[in-house]
Amino acid sequence: MAKHVLSHGALRKRGFTLVELLVVIAIIGILVGLLLPAVQAAREAARRMQCGNNLKQIGLALHNYESSYKRLPPAWVDWNGWWAPPLHAAHANVAILPFMEQENLSNLYDPRVSWDHANNAVMADKMPSTYVCPSTPGGGEIEADSGFQTSDYNYIRSDTGWITDPVPGKAMFEQNEFRRLGDVTDGLTNTMMVYESAGRTKSWVLGQQTAPPAWFIREYRAWTGNFNSQWLYTASFTLDPSGGEPTVNWFVGSQIINTHNWGAAYAFHTGGMNSALGDGSVHFISENIDIDTLSALSSINGGEVVGSFP
Repeated sequence: MAKHVLSHGALRKRGFTLVELLVVIAIIGILVGLLLPAVQAAREAARRMQCGNNLKQIGLALHNYESSYKRLPPAWVDWNGWWAPPLHAAHANVAILPFMEQENLSNLYDPRVSWDHANNAVMADKMPSTYVCPSTPGGGEIEADSGFQTSDYNYIRSDTGWITDPVPGKAMFEQNEFRRLGDVTDGLTNTMMVYESAGRTKSWVLGQQTAPPAWFIREYRAWTGNFNSQWLYTASFTLDPSGGEPTVNWFVGSQIINTHNWGAAYAFHTGGMNSALGDGSVHFISENIDIDTLSALSSINGGEVVGSFP
């Protein structure tokens, strides 16, 4: 039988040349560069959806609370009587806990004393994850001034100089007020209830961390604090390159959403924020929304015609 003899050269295995290897690496790099933004966008879309679900739960809890007690809980509780007659009550974030399947946590809170009394220190690190937007850097961390976690959501109230309406008292939540859903004559579908004011463990202005203003203290930032409600207003900022407190001109400019998180509307979503309306629905509101439309959404009885949004 004839034997086929293979030459030594025929037995040699051929590998990649250096040029071919570099071409393959370059192609992989291009593919990763194309896919990474898409992956990041998909992840942010999922985070934004989860944030909307959080607001949906908060809105539903508020509705169930109002159904049980025939009024909404207060979201600006002046326990010490600094700006109004003292009101000794739990803030909305605590009051609605039993309606968020958090009754055991609610039972730890002592409503006979202020939120920052030693009796309520147990609440400091027990904030439900529902109060944290997953897009927030460091969401759920302990805030240094209060020693408490900070919620990424705020309750709408009004005040003099509030957007385009100089008359206070027209929002869903007011100082020491117990609103009823029946008070909303503009329609629940046209009225803002809760909005994002995210990342308040730190001070954020125009996408940068800054030193917070001296007045932005414990009560505004702790999740059980007295003042987790705020009014919406325009402001223009000049940032300090060293990260210090920025210079601010109140009631100047045209943008409100995503300028600062000192209680105002601020989110880590591109282009806007999530908000729960009075009917419990959640909408993504553009940071470029017309100010008059935002003002109309913020009032319960202004009689405005709400335009298209976002």
